Amino acid sequence: MSQNVFSGADYVSFTTVAGVVKPRAGRLMKLIVTAAITGSITIYDNPSAASGTVLFTATTPAVGVVPIDVPARTGMYCTPGSAGAFNVVYN
Repeated sequence: MSQNVFSGADYVSFTTVAGVVKPRAGRLMKLIVTAAITGSITIYDNPSAASGTVLFTATTPAVGVVPIDVPARTGMYCTPGSAGAFNVVYN
């Protein structure tokens, strides 16, 4: 019997302004880049600031889906690049 696996219950959209992805523990599932990114995207294991353990970082990721699948113990905070657009998918 085959099973469909759904990864990611919600998402938050980003352009160039940093912000909270999820203010409590969860799982960072994927990044969906919808417009070319200039600079780096970094996601921290922190519910409210750009500090602490880095869960994910990418410099100028290509348009498309970037699978990640990593736990966040306290929350998730994202600092985007200087141009572009993307969605952060999480549980």
